Amino acid sequence: MFDFFVKSGLKRILFLALCWWALTEGASAWAFGVPVILIALVSSFLINPSGYRPLYGLPRFLGFFLWHSLLGGIDVARRALHPKMPLAPAFVDFSLRLTDEAACVLLINTVNLLPGTLVAELDEQRLQVHVLDKGLPILESLRTVEERVAALFGRSLNQAGDTPHA
Repeated sequence: MFDFFVKSGLKRILFLALCWWALTEGASAWAFGVPVILIALVSSFLINPSGYRPLYGLPRFLGFFLWHSLLGGIDVARRALHPKMPLAPAFVDFSLRLTDEAACVLLINTVNLLPGTLVAELDEQRLQVHVLDKGLPILESLRTVEERVAALFGRSLNQAGDTPHA
């Protein structure tokens, strides 16, 4: 167990130092950076003690997210510029299949950043999502985002909550 923390800690310190160096553009801000890196290291162990690595699937997830953000932005712009502004707002309930708390947080933030959707409420294993057009395949989109987040975190989806409803 000690070896895990040493190996994982060294990898995390290296990653955090690299991020700090990139953010400061190589400036000599290490007097401030070292304490920040140490605080981030301790926080990372508190948030993710198991050391699972969601970064392996990150490029694929980012590609998915950027593509759908672009499509959603085009859709919102089209609706805003359309003379009749075709909107059919509604609240949609979505039963979560994810059980990992960190993955759920990323799912909620991802849904909020995609144009046309906003998570209005999280209640145990259910999201209430405000949508601009209830006629769109919202539930399928939410399932897809949930599956992508689960894959990013290396988590399986709980089959008990597999029946979202509008």
